[in-house]
Amino acid sequence: MEAYTYSNIFDTKGIEYIVIIFFLLLLIPFWIIVNRKSETVQQMKQAIKTLTATVLNIPRGLFYSPNHAWLYLEKNGQVRIGIDDFLVKVLGEIEVKLLKNEGEKIKKGDVIAVVEQNGKQLKLHSPVSGQIAGINADILEDAATLLADPYGKGWMFTVEPDNWKAETVGFLMGNEVKPWVDRELRRLKDFLNVSFSRHTDPSMAVVFQEGGELQMNPLTELDAEVWDDFQNEFME
Repeated sequence: MEAYTYSNIFDTKGIEYIVIIFFLLLLIPFWIIVNRKSETVQQMKQAIKTLTATVLNIPRGLFYSPNHAWLYLEKNGQVRIGIDDFLVKVLGEIEVKLLKNEGEKIKKGDVIAVVEQNGKQLKLHSPVSGQIAGINADILEDAATLLADPYGKGWMFTVEPDNWKAETVGFLMGNEVKPWVDRELRRLKDFLNVSFSRHTDPSMAVVFQEGGELQMNPLTELDAEVWDDFQNEFME
């Protein structure tokens, strides 16, 4: 008669349960880590979409005019001019037209360039008087250069200034710039609500905002009338 072998099914299942529990103990921390990484990525993406002072590139070694032009006084006495990152982030993708040529004389306040977007435009005024010493033709061919590097390869003009010291009184530099940018962002919120309400349905006045925060490139989706108001409020 063959010997009878007895196997305890609970011993076998017990090993399987231990393996499953061990696997879950490994899986749960991994799932938590992955989920946290996903949340972090989403938060980063949201932060990138939000227009705050922390996402603006505002070098402290430049002069800034109240109409959002920056100036850099070079060693040879010429002044390099462009538009600041506040304006770049407010507008989004744009095309640039430079209205002055090398050798031309300009006065402070002259319109020297126009930025355009789908038929809407803003005029850029010269922050100083002098003679145009050079223009940046690269931004005419590809405005993305200006958007990507407004303080470097995205410069617009170099100028031989006539009255540098007197005409830059009131411009900002160094520690003055950050508080000014903060004020401009707060002013932009108020401006957009007022201008948007004036030209569209007042009940949609905050459509460009989420949670009370400005979204990146807020002027992109707005009409030419709002651009005109922006010109008068921030560029003149």
